Amino acid sequence: MLRRTLFLLAVLSLTLPLPFLLAVKEASPERPFSIQLSKEWMELDLPFQGVIASYGRKGTLATFHITERKLDDIKTVGQLKWKDLFNPEFESIEIHKQGDILLAGEKARFCIYSLRPGDFKKKMEGKLAAKYINYVLIHQGRLFSITFKDTEDGFALNYPSFLTAIRTFHFNEPASLGRKR
Repeated sequence: MLRRTLFLLAVLSLTLPLPFLLAVKEASPERPFSIQLSKEWMELDLPFQGVIASYGRKGTLATFHITERKLDDIKTVGQLKWKDLFNPEFESIEIHKQGDILLAGEKARFCIYSLRPGDFKKKMEGKLAAKYINYVLIHQGRLFSITFKDTEDGFALNYPSFLTAIRTFHFNEPASLGRKR
């Protein structure tokens, strides 16, 4: 069941200050970003293409995945269309709320969604209904997508912890530029 849940996030992912107690900084040379996570989050090892980081909240089914891909023509986040981002399963997605925010110093878009009843929902979630929030932003010509997922019942309980972590998300400064003081 958990593998099916995690697979859904990978497929749908193309795709904000609270103090931290016992926070852990997550960064690696191959990742263009850093994020500070509390000890309640753990990194998941997922072999899905395009997913550069996956995390799960200990003792829950809450997860979030970060994906990255190159963009050809799109220059601004305002030009992104959910229909294109969720293709080919856009008709299986029900968007409940959407808007614009600032994330990692970049203009970003978000949507809260669920899967509509049908074969795709059954295949991806089984009998365990889920709720999602997806943030998308463009940084240096690349599309970054951050998708949080939890059960419908657990979403409101675990979202604040995710939000605390995502507020620390920032892009790493390229090593060749050095730090300006």
